[in-house]
Amino acid sequence: MLDHDTIAAISTPPGTGAIAIIRISGDRALAIIAEIFSSKAERFSSIDWNTRSHEAIHGYIFEPGRLELIDEVVVIPYKGPGTYTGEDLVEINCHGSPVLTREILELCLRRGARLARPGEFTQRAFLSGRLDLTQAEAVLDLIQAKTTRQGRQAISVLKGHLGERLKLVREWLVELLARIVAGIDFPEEVGEVDLDDLGEVVARCKAELEKLGKTAKSGRFLRDGLKLAIVGKPNAGKSSLLNQLLSFERAIVTDIPGTTRDSIEELFEINGIPIILIDTAGIRVTEDKVERIGIERTQKAISESDLALMVVDVSSDWSREDDEVLKEVGGLPFILVSNKTDLLNGADRSEFGNRINSELSKPIESNVSDEQQNGSLNCLERTYVSAKTGAGIDELKSKIEQFATKDCSGDSGGSLNQRQAQLCWDAIAALELVETTIAAAMPQDCLATDLKTAINCLSEASGEDVSEELITEIFSRFCIGK
Repeated sequence: MLDHDTIAAISTPPGTGAIAIIRISGDRALAIIAEIFSSKAERFSSIDWNTRSHEAIHGYIFEPGRLELIDEVVVIPYKGPGTYTGEDLVEINCHGSPVLTREILELCLRRGARLARPGEFTQRAFLSGRLDLTQAEAVLDLIQAKTTRQGRQAISVLKGHLGERLKLVREWLVELLARIVAGIDFPEEVGEVDLDDLGEVVARCKAELEKLGKTAKSGRFLRDGLKLAIVGKPNAGKSSLLNQLLSFERAIVTDIPGTTRDSIEELFEINGIPIILIDTAGIRVTEDKVERIGIERTQKAISESDLALMVVDVSSDWSREDDEVLKEVGGLPFILVSNKTDLLNGADRSEFGNRINSELSKPIESNVSDEQQNGSLNCLERTYVSAKTGAGIDELKSKIEQFATKDCSGDSGGSLNQRQAQLCWDAIAALELVETTIAAAMPQDCLATDLKTAINCLSEASGEDVSEELITEIFSRFCIGK
């Protein structure tokens, strides 16, 4: 699968800059730079590149034959296999003119390199064993990171901790399978195989995979953003809360109920977590055609969100409209935000809290699922704020952050992406079949079949056994030059 062509590409973003980098990787990388680089500007002076690995060398790029000076550069040669790709690799640091970088790249291509495909440098790092597949995919996350926290998350995976944990579980299962297969294939030579720890090993593997699988949800929030809908009855203070969270006046705020007729979507971050914040139209029974369209869009926004902030007005009684909001929220996780606390004293807040407890304990009607029809509400937290003064906003942000990161513990070494997580859950499903087989005292060849399925899933997650089609699909998402 490993292509031994020498490849070249511009590794810096398009546009003008102080410097740009052209990368060359492959068997001819050092030969190509030897043909176009000189340590002297006035005449061509060759260098023994095989002895100058990992050393920055100042010099000049020439057009071979005509000795036409193209640019003053710094070249860093890397002798394989101790390089990013595992091959001989050269980085040319030139001035950041798009014209110059294209000219130097074309010069490399004319000397025997071909243009690299998207992600081909990292693909070669994976195929040469320099990175496992979890690390390779983390490279893409690192390149695409838009917040410091996203970058830190990607770096954690790039260190290899997640891949090591997947491989460790796989090793436990492979050792278990080897014992079972030995007993089946060589009963006379091996004798009776001790499988007293079979259930214990399977349970330990399941527990570890479940912990890893759960990290994918927090990982998705960090990579793609947490969709957060602000919902409530008209005039509960949703738009004021939006403005407070964004720290600028994005939405129009008036005392007139129904001012917000359409969903407003804004992106901001909480401690490096991207938040897609959606201010929705107030939910109530209305005959106003335009407002009803806004409410329908609110319902759609709720169904597509990961978390809701249900805003209630502490200065007014619980109403039928609040019940309507609860029904629309259904089983979606939500934080109950009691707003307008600047209008209450301590005793009033306590009384309002008791009323809320009473309302949330009532059965609700919902067409979302049977569980929700039985009255199940997923109220995660309750908090008091004043969207007018900003009181309680920091605490609310902290609760949102806790929800987004709750499944990504400090010792997880990062988070799985959706592909890796699905393979983890598939492996868990196979291990559950193993447990069923154990409980039913079924033949050991049944155990072997399901163990192999679990092992294959983990092999694909870490890249130890993966199809060429999947590799091509993964690395096609990279930019050219990485």
